[in-house]
Amino acid sequence: MNIHFTTIARGTDSGYQSASQMVINNSERWIDLWQQHTYNTEPPPPVPQVDFTRYSVVAVFAGEKPTGGYSVEILSAETSGSQTQERSSITITVQHRQPKAGDFVTEALTYPYHMIRIAKIDGKVVLKHI
Repeated sequence: MNIHFTTIARGTDSGYQSASQMVINNSERWIDLWQQHTYNTEPPPPVPQVDFTRYSVVAVFAGEKPTGGYSVEILSAETSGSQTQERSSITITVQHRQPKAGDFVTEALTYPYHMIRIAKIDGKVVLKHI
């Protein structure tokens, strides 16, 4: 069953420069991550508000890439349980793209990322990279 989610931020210039993925369930970790993500932005944007009693944040960072043309996108979130059951696991599908030979790209380092807000995650999360 598909789970609705909302994009908080997506782009190619994150201050979080390591390839990583995480589920965040509290405001302290969220503030720390957002500050690291935006440390190279002046003025830094405010931390997006998330009600962690109702939602979790899933963040995927692709790490340093040598040029433009790279991206990461969370495509879907699905649960293996039914609406009446407690969710046993959530599969999040993440797509990584890279430029094709001959594509015109910016000649600068990029740091693709995608962060979403999703209904509170209590169980196991599996990220499927395609």
